[in-house]
Amino acid sequence: APHPLFDIVGQDLEIVVPVSPWEAALGAKVTVPTLKESILLTIPPGSQAGQRLRVKGKGLVSKKQTGDLYAVLKIVMPPKPDENTAALWQQLADAQSSFDPRKDWGKA
Repeated sequence: APHPLFDIVGQDLEIVVPVSPWEAALGAKVTVPTLKESILLTIPPGSQAGQRLRVKGKGLVSKKQTGDLYAVLKIVMPPKPDENTAALWQQLADAQSSFDPRKDWGKA
């Protein structure tokens, strides 16, 4: 049966780590479970959804080698924003008005 938290890839483990938009943007330290104990994972500022962070030596252990843990970031939006939160998102949108996440699509 599959593990509820980890995918196994060879000796390595992969876990999806939910982070808030501000943790991804500003960086954070988040508690992440491993097979033996929880660790404090550093999320670098400017992290992207799907980014893989390697934690050496926290995968499966065999006689020949120890695998690594790969934390795959998943950015999770908070529930529908209230008026104050929506205003903050709008300020951010205005401050970053030149940013186009779809610029690489080219012109249709």
